[in-house]
Amino acid sequence: MTDHDMAVARDQIRHLIACYNNMADRGRIVEFTGLFAEDGVLQITHQALEGRAAILRELTSIASGTRPDVNLHGSRHQITTCRIEMTGADSAEGWTYFFVSRRGTIIEEGTYIDRFVRTSDGWRFAHRRVKMLYTIHNPDM
Repeated sequence: MTDHDMAVARDQIRHLIACYNNMADRGRIVEFTGLFAEDGVLQITHQALEGRAAILRELTSIASGTRPDVNLHGSRHQITTCRIEMTGADSAEGWTYFFVSRRGTIIEEGTYIDRFVRTSDGWRFAHRRVKMLYTIHNPDM
């Protein structure tokens, strides 16, 4: 890859990362799920959701607002430092710091640890691990 190709790929991947947070915050679950490769994995602390169908089922459950263990209503996901390393012409790895706020209070903090793959539809998450460092519900993690 040329330097220009790498810069374009990194920019496209940063856009993917921004769409992940924006679509999650807006409850656009079907579009959110489409950000993953067909066999993509979303690993959230205690569980790994394998494939778009599993991701869609879990996030639809969360978005319904009926789960007592998850309440992200009114939350905003913020991303800060983002490092993307190309591992091939159609693959990359990334580490992005994030925090989630609600009404001015930080309720979660962590790191997204990602593997990306370029598909015929553009860059997608092959694997996203959400590594939690802090949550208001368990501050001594």
